[in-house]
Amino acid sequence: MYRRNSRRGTAGFSLIELMISLTLGAVVTTGVVQLFSANQESYALLQGQSRMQESARFGLSFIGSSVRAARYSGCFSSVEDMHTTLNVNFVPYSFDMRSGVLGYNSAVGTTTWLPTLATLPRSESGTDTNVYTVSGTDLEAGNGIDTTAVTEGTDVLTLRNMANEDFRLTAAMGTSTEPVVVSGIIDDLGLAVDDLAMIHDCEKATIFRVTSLAEAGGETTIGHDLADTDNFRNTLEKLALVNTYEDDAAVSRIESNTFFIAPGSGFNEIGNKPLSLWRKRGIEAPVELVEGVENMQVLYGLDVDADEIPNRYATANEVTDWLTVVSVRVTLTVNSIDDVGGTSAPTHGCVAQDCIEDLGYDGLVRREFTQTFHLRN
Repeated sequence: MYRRNSRRGTAGFSLIELMISLTLGAVVTTGVVQLFSANQESYALLQGQSRMQESARFGLSFIGSSVRAARYSGCFSSVEDMHTTLNVNFVPYSFDMRSGVLGYNSAVGTTTWLPTLATLPRSESGTDTNVYTVSGTDLEAGNGIDTTAVTEGTDVLTLRNMANEDFRLTAAMGTSTEPVVVSGIIDDLGLAVDDLAMIHDCEKATIFRVTSLAEAGGETTIGHDLADTDNFRNTLEKLALVNTYEDDAAVSRIESNTFFIAPGSGFNEIGNKPLSLWRKRGIEAPVELVEGVENMQVLYGLDVDADEIPNRYATANEVTDWLTVVSVRVTLTVNSIDDVGGTSAPTHGCVAQDCIEDLGYDGLVRREFTQTFHLRN
């Protein structure tokens, strides 16, 4: 039986139908691409905001814990009654418990600090200054702060305290023939030869240099026998003459933390180096704590009527007596580290921070976080 092929059944799209289909497909594809791009931008922005909050939380946590511990010296709390067997003009910066809080102010847009950073332990261009040196030996060995790298217009904050761990004397130290013996092993003490430590009770305290450590039967004998060299004046006889201590006294190590802003060691997605919050602990080398912190400004709560409540807040250069500081207000400016489409200008301009070419911004979003911390003592 003969059948004719139906041309209607085999006919394809007409040119007009094809063009309409392609146009509709292009519109849909464009919409999908735009939606995907918008989702990516939203995701990047949310990631940047989350990163900022996390950076601020970590940064303020590090600083806050040190502020709360600053000036802590056990039941002894009168800095005016603190003694030292060292020449007072040669107390190493990291161990100088006579000042538990010390700040350096530099307002945004300025290039100097008040007071000057010259007092900090510094390691610059292979030269160490103000570092801890004993008999010509540099115990910090290049671990000072490179103040030439500290970002201009940012504050620097130093906090010192006695460690929470007290190691009680097992016998009174009343004469030059009686050693300092404490209950505890060397590893627990956290002390090393040449460290400075505090011997203290509720009435007095003395800073001295550890010259030897000997452990036996769960007790540690701490030596401080040193002739009148290196400005230490650290003989047993002199320590006993400064103060005598009964078996209710204890020995503790001294802790210090200096916080500052400087370029970080890493790079963001487009190869720029973000600013970071750094910390120098004791005589150790500075370490990068939190990436993306581009500014730190500090105000100090001053108690002028001795009621433990700040009467006003001042910058570091306005503080005349650091013992009147009872609280510290810290403001950190943090950014998203990576370009998320932000248009805010960098805190320190396009010279200290990298901007997009021919634009006055770097694509980062930034935000300030402020918290006030009260000193324990």
